[in-house]
Amino acid sequence: MQNKRETLQLVFRIFLMLIVISASGLVFMQYYYFTGILFLCLLAVLIVETCFFVDRYFSRIDKILSAMLHEDYSADFQIDTRNQAVQNSIRLYNQLREKESRSRSQKLLYDQILNGLDSGLIILKLSPQPTQILFMNQYFQHYFGLPTLKDWSLIANYLGEFYALLEERKFGEFKTALDIRVDKGERQTFILQTSRTQIKGDTYYTILVDSIHRVIYSKENEAWVNVMKVISHELMNSLAPIHALAQNMNEILHQDQWDQEDLQDMQLSIKTIINRSNHLRDFVDRYRKLTMLPTPVLQQVKLNDLIHNMMANYQYLLDEQRIQFTTLLDEQLYPQLDQAQFEQVLINLFTNSIHALSTSKVKEIHIHTYRDNTRIFLEFMDSGPLIDTEIVSKIFLPFYTTRKDGAGIGLSLSKSIIEAHQGYLYYQVKSERNCFVVVLMDR
Repeated sequence: MQNKRETLQLVFRIFLMLIVISASGLVFMQYYYFTGILFLCLLAVLIVETCFFVDRYFSRIDKILSAMLHEDYSADFQIDTRNQAVQNSIRLYNQLREKESRSRSQKLLYDQILNGLDSGLIILKLSPQPTQILFMNQYFQHYFGLPTLKDWSLIANYLGEFYALLEERKFGEFKTALDIRVDKGERQTFILQTSRTQIKGDTYYTILVDSIHRVIYSKENEAWVNVMKVISHELMNSLAPIHALAQNMNEILHQDQWDQEDLQDMQLSIKTIINRSNHLRDFVDRYRKLTMLPTPVLQQVKLNDLIHNMMANYQYLLDEQRIQFTTLLDEQLYPQLDQAQFEQVLINLFTNSIHALSTSKVKEIHIHTYRDNTRIFLEFMDSGPLIDTEIVSKIFLPFYTTRKDGAGIGLSLSKSIIEAHQGYLYYQVKSERNCFVVVLMDR
């Protein structure tokens, strides 16, 4: 028995009390009342001392358990006793204190990370009722000028539309755009995304709010940085050899005599400079074509007619390369288009697919058109090798190409044309096929 010493001490005290009780009984039977009273006083002293003994034994354990119960880990209990129960209690207390310290450190780290986001974040605890604000990051609090709040219903006093939307959706998972008046000023559009999480019977609701203007600015800035990298690379590829060749020609011109080899070097240098100059001119022409896109002249066009005309123009090429071409077309699509510009989009997508199929064993192109509510969708699919996920984000950048003979403006020009039509163009993988999707408004 680990606490043998304390047990023996307690048994010894009980044994003494039994002896005193027996002795006092015998004394009273012999009518020695004064002696009996002395024995009773001794019994009382033994009882009080035993109570103090038991209290001393459990008081330290009680302090430790009380600290753990109230999650107060400020005390520092030392193992300075041979009492095994106290030692185990202190060890348990120290383990919990260490875990609490790590938990506080992790919470501090998570708070710093979440407060460092350039997006608004709120975490709600939905159950049990009423709904409480578990966390609100500094961006959300400062952007909307909110005080520190714990009761979710108080948000309605500051952001009524925000509060009403979430209550109306019953705190479901969704992603939408919402106009919010900021600091009693102009209304701004925000992207709102939510998610629900169930942890040990409690429901938590995460709300992410981001200014659509900031998102657009960030994307535009990133796109311009990438474009400038491409332009800088293209210019340096031409200017570096031109500069080197010009220096070489300057050295030859400063020679007193020229031989046949010098003349050949000058002819080769001049020819190379002309070629690189022509390349730069073509590059600038492509850039001008991309940036000076005329405003589309819209007219109602039957989409299927455009597709059938393109099929007719490319039928010889399809037969020559043995490409199987299929369509699934909605006959009742009449979007408002600039016919010439949209034909250019179809040509670019078709040319892109033909090049993608050049190394593919299975050669198939499929076009699918359909209407979904107020939008018209055109899916351009091919069975070529899937685009590497690492370069998907770059395929619409101006002058970016993976082909040796590519100009890098086909997809970026197509995207600009579709966006000028108030639509959008994007890439996805569908049924293990490359799929470029054109989305237009059905006006």
